[in-house]
Amino acid sequence: MRQVVLTAPKQFEVREVPVPEITETQVLIRVRAVGICGSDIHAYYGEHPFITCPVVLGHEATGEVVKTGKKVENIQPGDRVIYRPQKICGECSLCREGRYNVCKKLEVWGCQDTGASSEYYAVEKELVYKIPDHTGYGEGTIIEPLAVGVHAVKRGVSGVKGKKVWVIGAGTIGNVVAQSAKGLGAAAVMVTDVSDYKLEMAKKCGLDYPVNIKNEDAAQVMREKFGEDGADVVYECSANEKALNQALDIVRKGINIVIVGVYGNRAAVNLANVQDREYSLVGTLMYTEEDYLEAIGLVRGGKVDLKALISKEFPLEQTAEAYQYIEEHKDDVQKVILNVTAQ
Repeated sequence: MRQVVLTAPKQFEVREVPVPEITETQVLIRVRAVGICGSDIHAYYGEHPFITCPVVLGHEATGEVVKTGKKVENIQPGDRVIYRPQKICGECSLCREGRYNVCKKLEVWGCQDTGASSEYYAVEKELVYKIPDHTGYGEGTIIEPLAVGVHAVKRGVSGVKGKKVWVIGAGTIGNVVAQSAKGLGAAAVMVTDVSDYKLEMAKKCGLDYPVNIKNEDAAQVMREKFGEDGADVVYECSANEKALNQALDIVRKGINIVIVGVYGNRAAVNLANVQDREYSLVGTLMYTEEDYLEAIGLVRGGKVDLKALISKEFPLEQTAEAYQYIEEHKDDVQKVILNVTAQ
């Protein structure tokens, strides 16, 4: 089968490798679509702090089950599925607490271990989930980042229903965080960015207040839309030091600011404001199974629009061209999908 390897920054190689053999507790998936994630882009540039080359990317992937092991129940050939790309130890204190998304030995397939940028992929049965019938393979890949959004939203507030939410950054992660918040009952969501393209996409996805901060003042718009108290919680999805510090300057005291974006470099943060205004800076990483199932539920219930996020599609063998396209269209591209056709 074909498999695409990032051998060095900005260098891909298509290789022929054997189709994986499955164990009695695994399923074999014929991969149909792989989403290109922001972390993949960081790896492509050699800037991801936790991914090194060579690596087979692809932690957002959907496909069709073609074979199951003897001990696999409730999943059968023909099922349309997505997988949860978490490899955990199951033994550390964090795993025992149910926080296995931050397992001490966590490896993410497509980041620290082999991902799904290939024609077939073997996965443990407990990590495989059926995608809703009305969901295409391409849009289905976005269930994975949607689960990231669901988890992030819950890290910010114990219950988002009725809350006023500010999301910084209208890229894919910012969009799915905002859609998750809205789908889970937020009263209103403001999304800020400098890209008209991404903000227009946010508008198409039903988000309340897309704001281009090149043209409008975020603090003023927030007061106009949310009232004098402003946002109840902030989600920083841009990985932009300036944007984070702006939030620390203008949001009301005592709220949570969730760091969702992956910072490639150390950020200079105004900790004086954090201390003086009693902000809580909260980290968030991936998701748990509960978040994954909740994300699938949002899709099944029509609470989110994932298809609107797809800007362009390429065949798997044109992976290098897909990444080059993203590099050349930073301001007018959102989600790029690699379609896989077995030969």
